Amino acid sequence: MKRSVLFSAVLVAVCLVSTDLLANIDNLSNMSVEWMRTANRNAATDRADIVVYNPGGITELADGVAINIGNQSMRREPEHSYNAGMGEKSFEQDGDDPFLPNIYAAYNRDNWALWGGFYIPGGGAVVDYPTGSYTTNVLIPGNIAKGVADFIGGGLTGNDVFATLSTSNESLEAESMYLTFTLGGTYKFNDMVSVALGGRYIDADNSIEGTVAVESGNPLFNGVIAAGGFSDNKVDVEESAEGAGYILGLNLNLTERLNIGVQYQSKVELDFEADVKQDNLGLYVDGAENPRDFPAMLGVGVGWDILKRFYLEANYSYWFQEDADWGTDAQGRDISDMAGDTQSCGITGTIQWTEGLATSIGTVYTDFLWNDIDGYYSANIGSYEVLYSDNWQVCGGVSWQITKTVEVNAAIARTIWDDETITDQNTGLEIKTENATTTVALGANFTF
Repeated sequence: MKRSVLFSAVLVAVCLVSTDLLANIDNLSNMSVEWMRTANRNAATDRADIVVYNPGGITELADGVAINIGNQSMRREPEHSYNAGMGEKSFEQDGDDPFLPNIYAAYNRDNWALWGGFYIPGGGAVVDYPTGSYTTNVLIPGNIAKGVADFIGGGLTGNDVFATLSTSNESLEAESMYLTFTLGGTYKFNDMVSVALGGRYIDADNSIEGTVAVESGNPLFNGVIAAGGFSDNKVDVEESAEGAGYILGLNLNLTERLNIGVQYQSKVELDFEADVKQDNLGLYVDGAENPRDFPAMLGVGVGWDILKRFYLEANYSYWFQEDADWGTDAQGRDISDMAGDTQSCGITGTIQWTEGLATSIGTVYTDFLWNDIDGYYSANIGSYEVLYSDNWQVCGGVSWQITKTVEVNAAIARTIWDDETITDQNTGLEIKTENATTTVALGANFTF
């Protein structure tokens, strides 16, 4: 009986990690190398990557075939720390994310255009804490301690749970990938107005591997731990979901130098189903489903050719996270309501030095409209390892027309997140977070 209670407590914690850690890496904007060197593409009409930024403007491309390919490599630096009265403990991400690829294609003829692409609008990153994290160091042991204490009448609460057990051989590694395919068409009514209609299909896969070894740190639990033989409990779980949505686009070419692009991407409903590869506890629910919809998005951009060789663009994007189903927490609170919506705004400039050589610099600020940041982090165990907060990106790059049909692009960007101090509602502890990312991107454009 005691063993069952102990294992059940661990199971609850592990289930929370596996269902929430990965699926909430949402709302990526960096889906092409062109975006990485400008940070603003909602009004662009010059490359095939506008399939995902301004599909209504694709008929502004030259007749024929346009192809855009690219890859991004990221060095992420999330850190978090806490102090439970026994000195500060800190945890850092280890490793890089070398691959975030994309490919887009468009075919234009007269007033019509067909377009499609493959890209990753969410995920694309690995969470790797080889020596553990707040989740493996505090939350899982804390849940064990609470479960055992409740069973034997110990009544442990708050910070007391962290003095009862010590952990060793901790590790946490997780990966998320939202593979997305899009297909649609654009029609140009006249020199001023073009509209687009398309669809997108998302095939999302998450995986998590974690190990927590719990040793007795208090005589109160010696008999329980010994009887249960509790050590080196491993979890290897994969989750998958698929869904589809629609895309609407509008492009207004107001003058030869002023262009406005608007697009709306609908919500994509995603229910992640668990596939248990390994579960030493023997109690994990194989086939359990958890909702994590991909939010709808509205993007608006204004592009202005101020001079013949200088282009200026301003963007605004909004993600309707509150309308997505992200499930509820243990108290029945809606998780997406706690998160609130997200918005971003930015500006970029491009100088065309010669017919074949251009440089760009841009910036974008992303604002999380939290309704309850502490509640969201507390309900989504694993958020401390990924980190979500307002952030500022500065980027730049170069494009070079090598031949009549081939252009290459290169970009580098630095993104810095606001530091946050989160009060975890499960433990009462304050968790301090900081994050920064450096991204290098390379790509090419082909026209035929």
